[in-house]
Amino acid sequence: MCIYFKKLFSVLLAAVVLVTAVVPSDAGAAVRPARPVFKVVKRGKRFVNIKINRTKNATGYQIFIASSRRGRFKQVAASRIRTVKITKLKKNRAYYIKVRAFKTVGYHITYGRFSKIVKVSKYSKKKPVPSIIPDVPTGPSIIEAEDPSVTVEPSVTTEPEQTPWQTQEPEPGQMPWQTQEPETGQIPDAGY
Repeated sequence: MCIYFKKLFSVLLAAVVLVTAVVPSDAGAAVRPARPVFKVVKRGKRFVNIKINRTKNATGYQIFIASSRRGRFKQVAASRIRTVKITKLKKNRAYYIKVRAFKTVGYHITYGRFSKIVKVSKYSKKKPVPSIIPDVPTGPSIIEAEDPSVTVEPSVTTEPEQTPWQTQEPEPGQMPWQTQEPETGQIPDAGY
């Protein structure tokens, strides 16, 4: 009987040594990932795009969706990429999304806390914004509409005469950069 216990003890000791040599020491001590933060990038008729901010100690992310805030959440995606497109949605229904991060070490998975629940509203086609045109009188046509007996002639605006240094066009045979500029000692005539 003593030989039996010696053999059993040696087999158990060999198994313990083998297990401790194969299993890494930090397998059970995976650091818990931080709480993720995400935002809805785009809502389409039958899809929604979300972008998850980088989370500390995260290997990947699980995305859950529900049709009410306190409803049953269903996992729709698990991704190692931070931009996710969720499809097969209905356009006339609001959805609620939450995300959690996970960390894998070997075969051991450690899950983090769930993010805050974000509401994705119903799909609504963006309506074009009407351009606002100010109501500015455009001249005699408005005055004529008020009183047909009065005729108003449009006022003629004359441009003031330009002095030689205000003209930008070169003389014939001159290049544009060779236009005459007033000398620094000259004072332009004010016309008084």
